[in-house]
Amino acid sequence: MHPQRLAPILAMLSFTASALFAGGSYVPVGTYLYANPADKETYQGQLTIHFKTPGHRLVVAYGRKFRKDRKKRTGSKEKGREKYKPWQGKVIDDGREVIFWHLPTDKYDIVVIDDESMTVHEGVSLMRQADDQQPIQKYLDEVRGTLSPRKDIIGGWEGFFDNKNFERLETDGRRAGVFLQQMRLGVALAESGAKLKGCIHSIDIVWVERAIKEGVGWQVVSRQQLYRDEIPARTFFAHHFVKELQGIRIGRKPKEVTVALDK
Repeated sequence: MHPQRLAPILAMLSFTASALFAGGSYVPVGTYLYANPADKETYQGQLTIHFKTPGHRLVVAYGRKFRKDRKKRTGSKEKGREKYKPWQGKVIDDGREVIFWHLPTDKYDIVVIDDESMTVHEGVSLMRQADDQQPIQKYLDEVRGTLSPRKDIIGGWEGFFDNKNFERLETDGRRAGVFLQQMRLGVALAESGAKLKGCIHSIDIVWVERAIKEGVGWQVVSRQQLYRDEIPARTFFAHHFVKELQGIRIGRKPKEVTVALDK
């Protein structure tokens, strides 16, 4: 290719790589992590959330209808799967308000991430039919033991992240949904090969099931990443479950809710 034609392409690739690894709550990787369907204007749902305090917030609305534990991806096309993803809201007024336009009709659970106060508030329903009578703490300890990095044997899950914090679990006794955080404290490199100065954080929902083979523990069935960014903090977000952020029904009429977040 002629050098004059190649130069703009290289410049664009360089810009894309640098943008992808930029820090801050307003996540550059949202271009693929969050929903952006070509026909989004056809969805008439609108949600406005008012917070009582300001904050450097990223706010995600996660619909239930198309979740990986409920909607199979078999036979679907990439274009159609855009609406399966979580939706990112537009934050205004110093974080006191967030607006979601063009939401499909559904029930939504909200996740609020603030990388200045290092807090995450969420109201995610992790299982369709959870059983509160199950030994939740026992299963959470088992999942932690199975998926955490291991030094004694080859094991663990998503080995890029060398620190994991398993926040909570819901289960029906055979399958479970887990809300967890992950960090990369070890050396991480950008696509250019340069060492990243910050710490890569990820917030995920992982669906697991009890393994049939004895001694294996729990196996990962699917995963949904809700957040990923490189930020200065090398500690986990302080986690808060907020019931008011759970199960907000969106139809054709705009909806507004007001939520108070714990520090």
